[in-house]
Amino acid sequence: MACLQDTDCRRYLYCKSDLSCKTYLDGTDCILFDNSGQCSCYRKKIGCYKGVCTCPIGYYGNNCQNIIKDCREGFYRNITLDYTKQVYIQPGSVPFEIVCNPGSGGNMIIMRRDSYCLHEDFNRTMDEYKTGFGNVSRNMWIGLERMYEILSLPSSGFKLVLSAVKLDRSKCRTLFTGFQLGNVSTGYSFGYSNVEYNTNFNRCGNPFGQPFKNIFSTYDHDNTGSNRCATIFGGGWWFDTSLNCTNGFLTGSMDGSGVGSFLPDDLPDQQYKNIIVAIRFQ
Repeated sequence: MACLQDTDCRRYLYCKSDLSCKTYLDGTDCILFDNSGQCSCYRKKIGCYKGVCTCPIGYYGNNCQNIIKDCREGFYRNITLDYTKQVYIQPGSVPFEIVCNPGSGGNMIIMRRDSYCLHEDFNRTMDEYKTGFGNVSRNMWIGLERMYEILSLPSSGFKLVLSAVKLDRSKCRTLFTGFQLGNVSTGYSFGYSNVEYNTNFNRCGNPFGQPFKNIFSTYDHDNTGSNRCATIFGGGWWFDTSLNCTNGFLTGSMDGSGVGSFLPDDLPDQQYKNIIVAIRFQ
């Protein structure tokens, strides 16, 4: 079969209804849709046979005994060099999957919203925002604890990259330099040094407010006092403690409706196709 013959293939989806077969070069699960009841997902057996090893992407070594710490290491080891892919990294004690983009030496996607994918509810508990949720290659949140582990690695610094595409396919981008995230004892406080814009794109605005360290809130762990920002908006975010709550709400509505419109700062009442937030090394 095609997947067995392709050394980069890790899984394939076979559907009896139309005898179709779709191969995947990364990840551990196939993407199933409402009409895929007669489809089955198969994964290539991971391991070594007669000196030839098939490793999960992100693992390396003669016996797949090592794991890259982040996407930058994957880039320099030629694991994430050629295209955007789903890989295992281990910045802390436990490995997990993340999407690596080869741009700028290995961007790591920590949040994705896509209106064309199956809906994912972002009005979650604090525990869910800590551990992460969603499908890592579709609508997802990587998790506050995992972000903190990545940002705790030795580095010359990090940028946070916010990119969005509207339904008319116009794009915006904003970069936050000196990105920092506190641990759980700080309420996962958010900090950055400066805001940068790319002249080739529209401005996405600044959903993080002034560069002081807002702490993270959810409806069941609202740290905004009597303003009840997380409760009113319905989603986790680094809300301000002022009545304004936020200048942009990336876990809110993607269609510009309701309380949680996406980026009212620079692009009010816009409908979005997708949004990506990624960590980039400076």
